[in-house]
Amino acid sequence: LTNKYNIWASTLDKQDVDVMKDRIKNGANLLESHVFQFDFLNDEFDCGKLPLDLLAIIQNPAERKRLVVYINPPYAEAGNARTPQGTGENKGLVARGSAMHTRYVPTIGSASNEMYALFLMRIYKELNGAILGQFSKLKVVQAPNFQRFREVFQAKLESLFLIPANTFDNVKGQFPIGFFVWRTDSKREENMFCANIYAEQEEGIKQIGEKNIHFAQ
Repeated sequence: LTNKYNIWASTLDKQDVDVMKDRIKNGANLLESHVFQFDFLNDEFDCGKLPLDLLAIIQNPAERKRLVVYINPPYAEAGNARTPQGTGENKGLVARGSAMHTRYVPTIGSASNEMYALFLMRIYKELNGAILGQFSKLKVVQAPNFQRFREVFQAKLESLFLIPANTFDNVKGQFPIGFFVWRTDSKREENMFCANIYAEQEEGIKQIGEKNIHFAQ
């Protein structure tokens, strides 16, 4: 990520856009015109929302194959164990009320209640050809409610490593988080992938083993 002319950055909140632009003024390796506010679950890929040079890449199938989409999408779900009792926050209303939920719920069913599933499906369908790098839980390959999602999302898994969730700041859980690299222009042929496992050691984050990850059928 050394060529600032080939890097774009978007985020949902204007405050975060302002922070990035302030960092550019203090030497961050980005162009101010390449930083923009974008609601990935509601906004369309058009000239009113995207920088024109990025839009030109998205609209060109050959150029899209050179596009790398790097995301850390939110993991908010349709509810949690406390929601039926009225004591939990139903974060999934953010997903259910979005344009992408309306667009893709007929295709992926209940997986559409999870925000990051909508991110992945939109990229797969509307930015097909791009390379996708994303952090998420392992539900995308293993959860029963993602079965219909997996039937549609047939991108080839190129690379995967796992880390404990609490490696990230302000995350307490011990559940695994994966960093997946998908080729959306290639179809998955194998239903098993060997992932490297990393964890924090005294000398820093080190590889501690491997694990076979199976795509649930």
